[in-house]
Amino acid sequence: MQLPPAATLLHEARTSAGLSQRALARRAGTAQSVIARIERGLTSPTWETLERLLQAANLAVRAELEPRVVVGSHMLDDVPRILAMTPEQRLEEVKNLSEFLSHAAVSETTPPPIATLDPKRLFSTLAKHGVQFVLIGALAARLQGFPRATYDVDITPAKDRDNLQRLAAALSELDARFHTDQVPEGLAFDCSPHMLARADSWNLITLAGRLDLAFRPSGTTGYDDLASHAVHFEVYGHDLVTARLEDIIRSKEAANRPQDRQDAEVMREMLKRQRGRPSE
Repeated sequence: MQLPPAATLLHEARTSAGLSQRALARRAGTAQSVIARIERGLTSPTWETLERLLQAANLAVRAELEPRVVVGSHMLDDVPRILAMTPEQRLEEVKNLSEFLSHAAVSETTPPPIATLDPKRLFSTLAKHGVQFVLIGALAARLQGFPRATYDVDITPAKDRDNLQRLAAALSELDARFHTDQVPEGLAFDCSPHMLARADSWNLITLAGRLDLAFRPSGTTGYDDLASHAVHFEVYGHDLVTARLEDIIRSKEAANRPQDRQDAEVMREMLKRQRGRPSE
C-alpha cells in the first residue's frame, strides 16, 4: 500500500485533536522543532517516531480525522497539489489514508475496522448496476481540490422506482448494513426498493466502506437539482457525476453544523482563488 506523506498524516492527526505543535510536542516528549520539520516535509521520521506522535494526538481514539481549518492557513496551499493529481489518484490518496489510519487506530480496546473506504469497488459496483446518483459531500469536494480528507462516501441517488431497484441490487452486492456506532459491523438492513423509498437518508456500512444515502440533502431538492449543474470526472472507466462546489456549499450552509460551516468557508475561499478574487 502506498502511504500518504508523513507530513500529511501528522498534520491531519494534530489538527483533528485541536493541538498546536507545541502542545503535541509536550505530549510526545519531543521538541516543537521536530514536529515543525516533519509537517513541512523537511525530514522523514521513522515509523516508531511517527507512531508515537500519532498516539500523542489521540489517533487511537478517533480514526476519522476532521481537522479544524482556518481559512487562509497553509492547508489551502495543498489545493494545487491535489488538483495536479488525476481524479483516480485523488480518490486513491483518500483510500490509502483511510486504510492507514484505520489500522493504526487498532488497539486492545479498538477492534480492526470492518471495511475501509474502497472508492473503486464502490463506484464500479454502482456503475455496474446503472445507478443514477450524484456524489456529494466532502469526497465530492475533494475531487475538486478540497484539502480536508474524508473517509466515507455521500451520494444523492435518483428516487424513481427503476433507479431504486438498481440501487437495491448494488447495495445487496455490497452487503450493505445499517450503520451504528454501537455496532461497528452494522445491523441487518432490508435494502429493497420499498425500504429505500421510506426515508430521505440512510447511513450504511458496506464491503467498500461507509456509504451515506441522502435523497434530499439539506438546501436542495434532490437528484435533479444537483445533477443539472454537476461536474463530471472519468474514474475507473466510468462517468462520476459530482456536485459542484457551489452546490456543496449551499447544502453545508443549510445543514449548519460546525464542521459544515468550516468546510463551507474553506470552499468559498477556494472558489475566490479559482476566480482570481482577493480574500475579503
